[in-house]
Amino acid sequence: MRTAHISFASVAVISAALSIQPARASDAPEIKTGALIFAHYGVDMSEQPTEEYEAGDPRPNEFDIDRVYLDFKTKIDDTFSARITTDVGRTNDKKLELFLKYAFLQVQASDDIKFRFGSAGTPQVGFSDKFWGQRWLAKSFTDQEKILSSADLGVHALGKHADGLFSWSTAIINGEGYGNPEVDTDKAAQLRLTVDPLHGDTKLPISIFASRDVFTHEDIDPTTTLVASMGFSQEYVDVWGEYVTDTAGDLGGAGVSTNVVAKVPDLFNVVARYDMWDPDTETDLDAHATIRAGLTKDFAKKISAGLIYEQTREETDMDNPSKGIFLRMQAGY
Repeated sequence: MRTAHISFASVAVISAALSIQPARASDAPEIKTGALIFAHYGVDMSEQPTEEYEAGDPRPNEFDIDRVYLDFKTKIDDTFSARITTDVGRTNDKKLELFLKYAFLQVQASDDIKFRFGSAGTPQVGFSDKFWGQRWLAKSFTDQEKILSSADLGVHALGKHADGLFSWSTAIINGEGYGNPEVDTDKAAQLRLTVDPLHGDTKLPISIFASRDVFTHEDIDPTTTLVASMGFSQEYVDVWGEYVTDTAGDLGGAGVSTNVVAKVPDLFNVVARYDMWDPDTETDLDAHATIRAGLTKDFAKKISAGLIYEQTREETDMDNPSKGIFLRMQAGY
């Protein structure tokens, strides 16, 4: 009887196992991969030698890799999807190192609203980058000045309504940026609201953005960042401008960024950008301004090159700006 029970159990287990069909390869979620490289060759045209080069040395020039992104996306079903993006860039000790930039699960709550859990793009920086469209030439203003990070860990939500007339993005994040660990109890609450009265092939986005530290220690002044921005885009020109303030207690910074990209379809683009940032408006001689101007050529989607003149003037030494000529490029798929 015991043997019969064992045999029956064995047959039942084997039958159950055989009834479970392995997932077919066609049922597995498709993983889309991508890669993007930002690189440049630059020649320093500054009249005064930099700290790295003594007077009399040959004018410095270099080939360098600015960023390398590897991207992996998958759509699990109509509700869930995921993304992982690595970022390679130079650290403070000048070495090229690997970072994890994006790593999030996305939940499509409705046709207009989605949530992201993990390390994802922040509301303002990615929006500015997308409209500026030339991150391979320079980061967006708030990212460049390290006022805001382009990605951070937390809970993110975003939506678009009325065919793009109204859009928004909000997040509760660490506030340290994706490359840094959380070091305190603070979190940053961020919100961007955008209205585009044209919302078609021609765009006119008008936005306000606010970021505020929450859950801060009573002895620490919370940081508040405000951005007002406006853009215009159509077939032949893109124009973008933003005004930024960043305050913490008695310390307050302010700045402005504006750019124009004039497009001659299938030939070339004329690019001009001006950035000015004053980290403490109550203190003299701490502001700086950067000008970029040049020509770019788009050879294919994500294959571009540009010859750009860049100049930065520090308020402490207005007569001796740092400047250079750069051949910049992006290549990816």
